[in-house]
Amino acid sequence: MKKKQEVFIGFVILLALNVGISSASFAQAVVRVAPRNTTVVVHRGVSYRYDGRVYYRPHRRGYVVVTPPVGLQVRMLPAGYTSVVVGGRPYFYFGGVYYIQRQPSVYEVVEIPKDAFLTTLPTGTETVMISGKRYYKINNTYYEKLISENGEERYVVAGERIP
Repeated sequence: MKKKQEVFIGFVILLALNVGISSASFAQAVVRVAPRNTTVVVHRGVSYRYDGRVYYRPHRRGYVVVTPPVGLQVRMLPAGYTSVVVGGRPYFYFGGVYYIQRQPSVYEVVEIPKDAFLTTLPTGTETVMISGKRYYKINNTYYEKLISENGEERYVVAGERIP
């Protein structure tokens, strides 16, 4: 039975990742068993499991899929990440999470850069109306759409709300 659950969980996550859903879309999903082939990453005493795209935190009923906390360091960036430059500094971006390179093969989750913007929204972004204005929610960060003088769409950080 345990093997069937692992296979099913792996299949669901693989299917979702293949259609472009990021860890942001899975946030708060509880699984009984973390998939095999995960790496344990300890941050502030918590042993997160990381499979190269999704982060799992121990939960009383198994593991919960989470957005990685600021300061967590990994040796491998998520498959499908994008390189971006904000304020002259290089970052790596995936699913609402920004990373900086600390050392060769050491990447750290960082706060969203103040001047960051996205040119496209990841699959699974939630559209939210607040006081009659449309925002796009990725994890706990809200973006708003701006259109430049030459007609390019950009999504800039509008704010953050803690649940």
